[in-house]
Amino acid sequence: MYNGKPCASTTKYADGSKGACGCGPSENNDQFEWNHSGFVAAANQALFDAGGVTWCGGWCGKCVKLTTTGGFVDGQGQATGEGQSKVFMITNLCSNTYPTPSWCSQHASNGGVNQNGYGAHFNLQDGANQISGMGWDNPEVTWELIDCDAGHLDDWRTPNNGMYMTCQCG
Repeated sequence: MYNGKPCASTTKYADGSKGACGCGPSENNDQFEWNHSGFVAAANQALFDAGGVTWCGGWCGKCVKLTTTGGFVDGQGQATGEGQSKVFMITNLCSNTYPTPSWCSQHASNGGVNQNGYGAHFNLQDGANQISGMGWDNPEVTWELIDCDAGHLDDWRTPNNGMYMTCQCG
């Protein structure tokens, strides 16, 4: 906990697929442009769907406001100034099996936290260098659920609810 909010670890990835929420055309595995270059993320399995679903999980289309704490995991990133906030839509699953050991392995057998002690993890899409361009290098963040439309009004790179409705899981 930091400033009364739960903390999470972050990493970044670049993926060209529509992800586990189906945010791309139904006829192939390509993704919508906003799912490539927008503020979207993959949530760890425990958040994506506590029941273990790997397609159209309960958190598909939800948005989280991530705020940097100034912390990071030693050897896995760099400090990012405290208090930077962005809103990300969940459009993918960060599997609890990849990479090994996984940032996304929050199993009951290990106390519900990953190998770095976090109960939540967000893998941030960096397909158009949107995360690298902000200077975020796997920062520790706090997180809270927030309305996607409000996030989109604040920064157009956050997908809105209408965009999510075009996803197969929408």
